[in-house]
Amino acid sequence: MEEFEYLEKTKNEIITIDNLNKKNDCFIRYLFSDEGNENIVLDFINGVMIDLNFQTFNNVVILNPFNLTKYLDGKESIVDVKCITEDNQTVIIEIQLQGNQYFIRRSLYYWANSYSSLLNKSENYTKLSPVISINVLDFTLFNDIKDFHSCYLLKEIKHNKILTDHCMLHYIELPKFNLNNDKEKLSSWIKFFKGENMSNLIKENNIFEEVEKRCQSFIDSDPLINAYRKKEWNEYFYKDMMNVEREEGIKEGQISIAKTMKKDGADINLISKYTGLSIEEIDKL
Repeated sequence: MEEFEYLEKTKNEIITIDNLNKKNDCFIRYLFSDEGNENIVLDFINGVMIDLNFQTFNNVVILNPFNLTKYLDGKESIVDVKCITEDNQTVIIEIQLQGNQYFIRRSLYYWANSYSSLLNKSENYTKLSPVISINVLDFTLFNDIKDFHSCYLLKEIKHNKILTDHCMLHYIELPKFNLNNDKEKLSSWIKFFKGENMSNLIKENNIFEEVEKRCQSFIDSDPLINAYRKKEWNEYFYKDMMNVEREEGIKEGQISIAKTMKKDGADINLISKYTGLSIEEIDKL
């Protein structure tokens, strides 16, 4: 019933610039990799780099321009955005809404895939150049790190010496961000992903005047909005399915513990206390 109500509500919902989900996969690919949007993705990349005092770039060329037909057919590239800078550095951007510790391996795999693809067979290794991976996460990946933005390089442990600048992985954990994390350009972009009002963002960074125009173009396109809605529905039902499976797994664990305690002769009230099951549920085991 809830699923039906959700579909009916979202199907008739009027999408505006301010209620548009800025983390939607279709929208992000359009905003950051549609031809003509190079200045937008460049501003975001530079915001990430400035935040940790790395060099910034003057321009980028998008290597995987957004193509709606390919996107709908599932033939778009595995990373959301891939571009190359004026000094031949590759930047890949991934927006991930759900995940766990295995995402680290996934991001390493995507980095390695991009790095290895820089060379054709028998080409010299001197042609290899840095690959920067930027991962925007709507979940917490590193529980032991308070900073919402962390960066990893290959380093020698004892002497703290960086081996090479060819491998750089940024992780931006949106749930960790709050207004006290205000960091100029990057802060504006994080607020954007989290749904900040566009008029406020424009006051902070004038690139959002351009972003606002592209958002409106996206909303005005029926094919794009239909693809957007489909992605929203898929994400909703996937999350709902995962929640059901998680709850079922917890319930199975509670029942297993209750059976063991009951078999060992534990008091039924004690079993209920430690498992969360009702007396009636325990009696039926």
